[in-house]
Amino acid sequence: MAEVVTVNLKRCVNCGVCEMACAERHGGKSRLKVKDVLQSRGLIFGDVALPIVCKQCENPACIDVCKPKALVQENGVIYIDEDKCIGCGKCAKACPFNAIFIDETRDAPTPEPHEPSALSMLFGRKAKTVKRGRKRRPKTRKRALKCDRCKGYQNMACIDACYFKALSLQDLSTLTNSGKPEHARLLEQQLTKKEVPSES
Repeated sequence: MAEVVTVNLKRCVNCGVCEMACAERHGGKSRLKVKDVLQSRGLIFGDVALPIVCKQCENPACIDVCKPKALVQENGVIYIDEDKCIGCGKCAKACPFNAIFIDETRDAPTPEPHEPSALSMLFGRKAKTVKRGRKRRPKTRKRALKCDRCKGYQNMACIDACYFKALSLQDLSTLTNSGKPEHARLLEQQLTKKEVPSES
């Protein structure tokens, strides 16, 4: 059975340090949402809840819909090849856990004609003025963001940063034995894409 990131509700104080640690490791953008842990789609098992973060599905819907083949599954972990990602958002719509986020970043705008550049202000150098004409709009780049279990590192930033030891990786089987049976069936079905028989 797969391992999933969990939050111990008795230990979590909603401080947000785990999200900050994730953002620091991944260039300023967090790949998980824990502060509003009770919004994690109702997947609560006793004292443990699942944060809004990639569950690393066995048969991921996100990979099926990705035409540029930017999503890669390797050793049970799904990560994004940023060179191939076009930010179309199809993977985010396909994710049953809302765990893929689309980020938009804009290039720095072109300076206005005769506007002093940073070089000229700092060093007194004359910068070439921009030719008059159409003002170039800053380009917007979209990209998908998701948890990759800190690929390339020996630890997960979110888990290590939690002072209260509220975050951990747990085997799915330990969760499905507690909590509401319908939540366990839903989670297992979404992770594996297999029909799980309901209890009669």
